[in-house]
Amino acid sequence: MLLCKGEIPIEKNVIVTDINGKRIGATYPKRAKGLVKNGRAEYASDCEKCTIRILDTHKPTVDVTEVNNMGKVIDFDPRDFKADKSCENNVIAKYFVTDKDGENVIAYSIGNWNWDWTQICCDKKLEKNTDYVFRFVIVGGYCNTCNETSRFEIVPMPDGSLTDEAYEDRYTYDLAQNRYKPVLCKKTDEGMLRLFEIPFSSFDCEDFRFVFIAMHAVATLYAPKEFSAYADLEDTNFDQLRDEINSKNSEDNSANVVMDFTGAHVTRSTVTDLLTMARFGKSENVCIDFTGAFIEDDKPDDIAVELMDVADN
Repeated sequence: MLLCKGEIPIEKNVIVTDINGKRIGATYPKRAKGLVKNGRAEYASDCEKCTIRILDTHKPTVDVTEVNNMGKVIDFDPRDFKADKSCENNVIAKYFVTDKDGENVIAYSIGNWNWDWTQICCDKKLEKNTDYVFRFVIVGGYCNTCNETSRFEIVPMPDGSLTDEAYEDRYTYDLAQNRYKPVLCKKTDEGMLRLFEIPFSSFDCEDFRFVFIAMHAVATLYAPKEFSAYADLEDTNFDQLRDEINSKNSEDNSANVVMDFTGAHVTRSTVTDLLTMARFGKSENVCIDFTGAFIEDDKPDDIAVELMDVADN
């Protein structure tokens, strides 16, 4: 496919599955629409028009060779990724857990609730001029204040190394608050589980770097399974999640006062006043979040003793 600079290519971003929901490839939206119109496939009800299901009754009439060559799938493998040494404050953990199916799998946790920028990366050599889909599952990767950083990046490296020019030509996918829509969004005991499938083309490049980024949120990455493995989980989204959190907070204590100073620049006297209010105010509970806040010293050192006394009491 020849493209002029600045032209956006049409992506094979419609997932194709067999009658049992097993992924067999990807195709263009126009091709998918034609298969459905001709009765050879149907749109999967759980994903609207981002997935089509090949019908058994029409399977012999479908060009199976085309379907199987629609795209190559790369599943996230925690063993392939490592901390990006260019980041000084990486917060990562890799460990085994037992999932809901009783299988022992590797979980890769990145980021924290502070402002430590975390990156993990993996380099792969791919075939030129080939369509691919990168699949991964992420649990968490969001915070209640909606100011987290959660991203996935694909960096083509034409010269085989990460140059400034190569990094500027990267593909960036914003996972925060589902700005890039997942294929599945489910509720689990750990939190909200999202399965992403990222279509891309290698064009005239064979060296690629895949990068996950997290800040001010903890994200746990898993190797993805087939859609059917998540069928018994309840669907959810960010609107439902926020409603549940707000409802729970309201039920816990209607007299709570919540003050969000995350990342703010405040003076020590302001902190003293707030802690005094928390101690002597009329509200039963006062929650003040100073995560990542910069507290400026605007009073003499003897105020520090007063501040500690107020906080301790």
